[in-house]
Amino acid sequence: MLQDRPFTLIGTLVWIICALFFMYEFLLRTIIGTFQHPIMYDLHITRFEFAVLSTTAYMLVYGFMQVPVGIIADRLGLKKTVLFGVSVCLISCIGFAFTHYFYMAIGFRLLMGFGSSFGFICLLVAVYDWMPNRYSALFIGLSQFIGTMGPMLAAGPVNSLASGESPISWHAVFISLGVFGIFLSLLIIFFVKSNQDKAGKFIILRKPGPISQDLKRIFSNSQVWIIAIYSSCIYFAIEYLSENEGKTFIMMNGYSSNFASFMITISWLGYAIGCPLLGFLSDFYVRRKGVMVGAAICGLLSVVTIFYFPFSRLILFSAFFLLGIGASGQSVGFAIMREQCKRGYLAAGLGFNNAAIAFLASLNAPLLGLLLAHFSQGEPISLSDYHWAFSLIVLLVLCSSVLAIFFIKETFCKSVGEPTLLSRN
Repeated sequence: MLQDRPFTLIGTLVWIICALFFMYEFLLRTIIGTFQHPIMYDLHITRFEFAVLSTTAYMLVYGFMQVPVGIIADRLGLKKTVLFGVSVCLISCIGFAFTHYFYMAIGFRLLMGFGSSFGFICLLVAVYDWMPNRYSALFIGLSQFIGTMGPMLAAGPVNSLASGESPISWHAVFISLGVFGIFLSLLIIFFVKSNQDKAGKFIILRKPGPISQDLKRIFSNSQVWIIAIYSSCIYFAIEYLSENEGKTFIMMNGYSSNFASFMITISWLGYAIGCPLLGFLSDFYVRRKGVMVGAAICGLLSVVTIFYFPFSRLILFSAFFLLGIGASGQSVGFAIMREQCKRGYLAAGLGFNNAAIAFLASLNAPLLGLLLAHFSQGEPISLSDYHWAFSLIVLLVLCSSVLAIFFIKETFCKSVGEPTLLSRN
């Protein structure tokens, strides 16, 4: 059987705290969409400028930092890395709360993306350093479940507070997020620690190799690229609809603002359920590829239904839930990515996967804004304009299906770059 680490109290606590940081950065990523119209009004910006502020400014620096964050985590250890990331996030939240100018908001949003870039990579390091290896995909899924509470809060309770009789301002919300960051920093200082691999009585020490050599190993692996493209294509739809035009599109089909926000919440609920479920299935059946194919097909069915056949509340409810299930296929993408990378550059490989997701979102969100402006020709945006522009999202999800079916290779939950440790027992 596989030689594996056991569950420990300190390991579980470290994982939970890192999952809370992931939830925090996930909330920072999506909550700005809840306040789209107030922010556009206060900062005097257009839809295109809002897309740049909400998605591009955040995701560009988030994406650029993923591989460096992985290298930093490999070199400096978990505690220092995660504490630095949280500190940057809380400073940017407080600064963003007091901004009244577009370019100042862009600056703090860039800083927010920089701090948030440490969240998911540190969480994955916590999973692989502290949790049993045989349950890695399951714990990645559970981590995603906890993180998904962030966008669900943004689309649900926070949206209700923002649209009630006495609406809460986006300034107050970001101040509160800064205060939560201070609390999270204290938890990290007192409870988070880095781990060292052990085999019997021996501590395994690894001499870090040249960074250029690690990057070469990552970029020269074709499967790494294919998995990264799959993950980014399958995930983009839920991210874009949460941060940008999803709520407006649903309302244009004749539904209320509260129902539109509820649909966004339902998509994240599907994502929260799908991540641990698909992780468990891929671990249980010792297969990654089939689960990723199923997720891509779910994603394709959902976006086609949402964009072109939103005939009833029940249909939309089912389609948005299925959208979350499909997007959770990127969680299995991180598990199979781990099996393509050796331990010495694992965090950097995981960072590359997350970077691909961020880059695709940062480029396509403003592109969709330009497409909407092009199709509307200066007139108010119509449903037809959305149908044409959103065909880009359908093509991306279709691309993920093709990659999963024809190009991703099955790993059978085994590392392809390292020997499997066995025990005589």
